[in-house]
Amino acid sequence: MKKGWVILPIVISTIFLFITFSSIDANAGKAGVGVLNVPPQYSMIRLVQQDNFVRIYLTVSDYNSWEDIYSVSVVLENSGMEKAEFIYKQYADKTSYEKINEFSEEPKENNLLVTKRCSYDHSNEEETVEDRCNLDLLLVFQSTLFTRLNIVTSDRGGSTATLEVDYTSEELIRSGSYIWIPGLDESMAIEIPPYTIEIIALFTASIGTWYVIKKTIIEKIMRAVYEKG
Repeated sequence: MKKGWVILPIVISTIFLFITFSSIDANAGKAGVGVLNVPPQYSMIRLVQQDNFVRIYLTVSDYNSWEDIYSVSVVLENSGMEKAEFIYKQYADKTSYEKINEFSEEPKENNLLVTKRCSYDHSNEEETVEDRCNLDLLLVFQSTLFTRLNIVTSDRGGSTATLEVDYTSEELIRSGSYIWIPGLDESMAIEIPPYTIEIIALFTASIGTWYVIKKTIIEKIMRAVYEKG
């Protein structure tokens, strides 16, 4: 009888531990790999400006799995002033496990973000680290003046990763009907008519050609005068 009372607490403790660890594994499976929470990081970012649209290709990695990423915020700045914020949310909130994969913009009245062209992607395979950890995002918005992107990624555990990308000089020296002047403390944009750069280039080439022709004619006249003299 006494032996039974000794074994009973051990059996109860074993059952309790089994239920507890089973619950932890189930919740970890929903959130991701289930390891110690680590901050997300950025694997790749590429910006393409074409056809009056800017496309941001962004790969975010989270070693707790891409399912652990809660939201990604892209803030558009122009010369230090916040212009717009584009937001991707994988969940409605940090306590929910139901994915919404929603793209939105603040303030909404800007109407810069083209949500129907935005997309997300990830692999369903689990053979490599990238398959388990990488979330690929594509954000598409209408071309507008901006000099910097501030990107903030949050995970479900409360960790964040930030990235600042300056978008000036070479990529925006020529953009649509704007000329960007590098070398200043703040980027300056001057609105000009279309094809002005081509006209300036043609004019410069014409001046150069005229100068060469004029110099050649003058040299021939001087040589002829010299030979007669």
